[in-house]
Amino acid sequence: MRRALLAIRGIVSLLVVLVLTTGLVLAGPANKNDQAQITVLAVNDFHGALLDDGKNPGIIKLGKYLKNEKALNENGTIILSAGDMFQGSAESNLLYGKPVVQAMNNIGFDGMTLGNHEFDWGLATLEQQAKSSRFPYLAANINEKKTGKQLPFVKPYTIVKRNGIKVAIIGLTTPETAYKSNPQIVNSLEFSKPAAIVNSLVPKLRAEGAQIVIVLAHLGCEFDSKGRIIGEAADLANKISGVDLIITGHSHKNIVGRVNGIPVLQAYYNGRAVAKATFMYSLSENKIISSIITSDTNIQSTQPNDKGLARIVVRTNAELGNAMKTTLGITHTALTHDRHELSLFGQWLTDKMREKTDADIAFLNGGGIRAPIPAGKITLGQIYQSLPFDNTLYLTKLTGRQIIEALEYSFANRSVGMLQYSGLKVRYNNLNPPGHKLVSVTTLNGVPIQPDKYYQVVLNDFLVAGGDGFTMLSHGQNEQNTMRLLRDIIVSNIRSEKLINITGDNRLTYETVLVIKQAS
Repeated sequence: MRRALLAIRGIVSLLVVLVLTTGLVLAGPANKNDQAQITVLAVNDFHGALLDDGKNPGIIKLGKYLKNEKALNENGTIILSAGDMFQGSAESNLLYGKPVVQAMNNIGFDGMTLGNHEFDWGLATLEQQAKSSRFPYLAANINEKKTGKQLPFVKPYTIVKRNGIKVAIIGLTTPETAYKSNPQIVNSLEFSKPAAIVNSLVPKLRAEGAQIVIVLAHLGCEFDSKGRIIGEAADLANKISGVDLIITGHSHKNIVGRVNGIPVLQAYYNGRAVAKATFMYSLSENKIISSIITSDTNIQSTQPNDKGLARIVVRTNAELGNAMKTTLGITHTALTHDRHELSLFGQWLTDKMREKTDADIAFLNGGGIRAPIPAGKITLGQIYQSLPFDNTLYLTKLTGRQIIEALEYSFANRSVGMLQYSGLKVRYNNLNPPGHKLVSVTTLNGVPIQPDKYYQVVLNDFLVAGGDGFTMLSHGQNEQNTMRLLRDIIVSNIRSEKLINITGDNRLTYETVLVIKQAS
C-alpha cells in the first residue's frame, strides 16, 4: 500500500511540475542507449533591458539562468534569440546596443533572427553590430530590392551540430517591418512572405543533412478566447511542413502550444521568461522520438553571481555615469499611455510638438511612446525608456482631406496604434456605419477642417515616411526636417518648466447616439 501511495504521489508531483512550467509533452518510446538530447533555449524582445528592474530580471540573472541550463546538457544545448534585442532602454540605446551584444557573446548565443527594431538605428549600425557578434544574424525572407540578394551581414539559416545531431535554424523577420520600422531605413529592402521561403528551404536543409529544423521567427502570435494560437506565427505553421519547432517573438506573449502539429514557443519580453524545447533523438531510427516544450518565468530567482556579465553592466553604467538618474522635473499626474487609445502622455507630447514648432496640428504615432511615466520625479532614463527612438520632427503642409484621411485610418486600424494629436477637436461615433464614424473634425476654435485648405503639421520622421501605414502623411508639401529630436525637445521642456500638471481635455468626444453625418 505504501509503495502504491508513493507511486501516486510521484505521478501527482510530475503533473504539478508540467502545469507550473506550462509545458506540453509529446511522449515517445523508452530511453535507449543511442539517444541524443538536444536542448533549445530562446528569448525574444529583450529590448535592451540590461538592468534588474521590477519584473525585468536584467542581463546578469537572465544570462546566469541560460548558462546554468546549458551546463545541464553542455554539448547538446542551443541558445537563440527571436529578435528585438537592442532597442528600448537608455543603457542600450545610448551605446547602440553594444552592451547587449557583449552580453550575448558572453552567454554564448548561437543565432539571432532580425526583429523589426533591429533596423531602428540604420543598416550601417546593424552591420557593425553583426560584425561585433560571435553568432550569426538570420533572416531568410529579407533581400535587397536592387540586387535581389541577402544583406551581406545576414544569413538565411545556420546549421549547428550538437551531440552529433545536425540542427538547422531558419531566420524569419515579420513583413510588418516594411512599415513598422522607419520606411526611410528599410525602403531598400524587400520582405518576402515567410511560408514560401520556409517550404523552399526545408528540402534543401534536409538534403544537407539537417536532422532537426527550427524556424526562428520574429512573427507575432497570441492565444484567442478558446486557447488557440493565432497570428502571424500560427498562419506560418499552418502553411509549412517538415519543421520541428517554431520560436516566435514580436507580440510579447508567453506562448507554449502546437499549431498544425508543430510546437510553437514565445517567451514574453525583457528577459522575463525563457522558452525551452527538449528533443530526444534516436540515432538508430534517425528521428525525434520525444519532445518537451516549456516556458520558464522563474528567472528572477536566479542568483546574479556571474562575474563576466556583471563586468559588462558595471562598464555600461560607468560609460553612462549618473546621467540616467538625473531628475529633469516633476509631474503631478501620471503620464499614462495606451498605444491603442488617445492617451494623456500622447496629448502632452503633441501639445509640446505643436508649441515648439508653431504648427497648426501635431501628429505622433501611438507606438512611438513605449512606456508611461508615473507621478513624481521624471528622470532622463525614464524619458529614454518612453521615447527610445531617435525620431526627428518634420514640418509639412497637409490638406484637410489628408488630415481627415489620417484620422479615419487611425480609428479604423487601432491595432497599429492610435494617432496621438494636438490642435484638433474630433467627434467620433463607432455606432455609425463605415465611412460615417468620424462625425466632425475642427480646429481648437471650432472651425471645421476644410478639405482643400493646407495646414502646417508637425510630425516625426517615422510618420512623414508613411510608417504604420499612414501613407497619406507622406504626401505633404514643403517638407522641412527640423533636425530636432522629439526626445531632446521634451527633455529641454521638462528642464525649463520643472513641473508638469496635465489633466487632459475634450479634444476627442465619443458619441453614443447614432448620428449619420460625416466630416468634410
